[in-house]
Amino acid sequence: MAAPRPHDRPISIQTTPDDVLETFTMRLPRWSVFELVSRNPLVRGTDRIEALVLTLAIVLSLLAVPLTGAVGTAVYDSRRDVYAQQAHTRHITTATITDDTAAQYISRTGDATMQARWSAFGSEHRGAVTAPNASKSGDHIAIWVDVTGALADKPTPTSRAALDAVTAAVALWAGVAAAAAILLAGTRAVCNRIRAIGWRHGIDTLVRPGGPSGQP
Repeated sequence: MAAPRPHDRPISIQTTPDDVLETFTMRLPRWSVFELVSRNPLVRGTDRIEALVLTLAIVLSLLAVPLTGAVGTAVYDSRRDVYAQQAHTRHITTATITDDTAAQYISRTGDATMQARWSAFGSEHRGAVTAPNASKSGDHIAIWVDVTGALADKPTPTSRAALDAVTAAVALWAGVAAAAAILLAGTRAVCNRIRAIGWRHGIDTLVRPGGPSGQP
């Protein structure tokens, strides 16, 4: 009679308490705004006030969206007209360096301020222009002038109007959202203070039935 081999023996598996499946329930988060209409007797007056302010802050932030859109549109139209006007009234002309002895160097750009003369719209003009620091008397440089021939800055591209509009709209909405957040934070701090006082009073009443003074 052959003895049973180890691998022919039945294997018994015993469950341990750790192997028992545990169940849990996932609940949706409770939003504070629902406390406005909640009939739960545990909802305090301060909870309803905080929920009301939170609701107002959300509504205010949402209502600010179309307002900021209108402001952004107005800024875009205004700045586009300004930049288009610059493109029509500013022109490039050539100036001749007349004096480079008193040049004041600009460290950030490596340019220098030099005296120059130029002709524009039939008139002769003189003034200080910005030129490369290696320029010398007699060199020619390109400058921007307005309709009177006076020096002017390079016109801003009209595409910059879109960036200005977005910046104005975002800044306005951020200001409204920040004001709403400050109002909510202040209300929450006051409500927390009131709740803390209520908890302290309740604990004192529980520990000393006669109240904080200890009188029966």
